[in-house]
Amino acid sequence: MPTRRAFLTALATLGFAPDALAARGAAIRAVEVSGVRVPYLVRRAGSGRAPMLLGFGGGDANRGIAAYYDAVYTPEAVYRDHHVILPIGDPGRYFYRYDNAQVRAFLDALRAAEPVAGRGVVTGVSNGGRAALRFAAAAPEAFRAILTMPGALIGDPVPEGWRDYAVLLAHGTEDPRWEAESARAAAALRGRVGALERVALAGQGHVVGPGYDIDPLYARLRAMEARLGR
Repeated sequence: MPTRRAFLTALATLGFAPDALAARGAAIRAVEVSGVRVPYLVRRAGSGRAPMLLGFGGGDANRGIAAYYDAVYTPEAVYRDHHVILPIGDPGRYFYRYDNAQVRAFLDALRAAEPVAGRGVVTGVSNGGRAALRFAAAAPEAFRAILTMPGALIGDPVPEGWRDYAVLLAHGTEDPRWEAESARAAAALRGRVGALERVALAGQGHVVGPGYDIDPLYARLRAMEARLGR
C-alpha cells in the first residue's frame, strides 16, 4: 500500500478519481437509507468480521472531502484491526442533521452490507465532528470511542451509554472558534464518560495540512481505551 504522501500526490494528479482511492485499497459502495442512496468509502481490515472505524469529513462530506479524510485523517499504524468506513454526502445532505431513526437505519444498513462486529470508533472533523457526536448520541451501543478533530455537541444530552466511552477532543492551535467548541463539549462531558481528554494540534488551523501525522492522535485514543481495560 502506498504511503500517505504518495496517495496525496495521486489525488492531486487524478483529481480524486476512483483509481486514486483504489491505490489505498479503498472501494466505493452504497447502501439505501429511507429510500436515499448513500455511498461510502470502505477499506476493510481483512475478510473477517471486525469493528468499524466510522469517519465523517467536514462540510457536506462530498467525495473529494472523503478522499482527503481517508488520506489525512485516518490512521496508518493504529486501529488496523478495524474496517474504515467513510460516508460520502452531497450538497444539502449533512450527516450531523440525521435524526435518531436515520442514524440507526444507516448503521443497520452498514452492518448488513459489511462484516461489522462489536462496538466501533466514530471520528470526524468540523461538521463531521458534529456528526460523530450525533451518531454516538443516537446509537450509543454502536460505539465505544469518539475522536473529533474538531467537533461540537449540537444539543444532544449526554447518553448514559457513554459511561465507558473514551472521548478525545482535538483542535488546531490556529482555530480559536473550534477550540471554544471543544472546550464547551469537554465541559458537558466531564464526569459523564469513561475517559476524556483534549489536545491542541500545534500549528494547525481548522483543517490539518496534508503533511500532518495524525497517527499519534489515534495512538492517544488507543491508550485511553487501554486505561479503560480494553
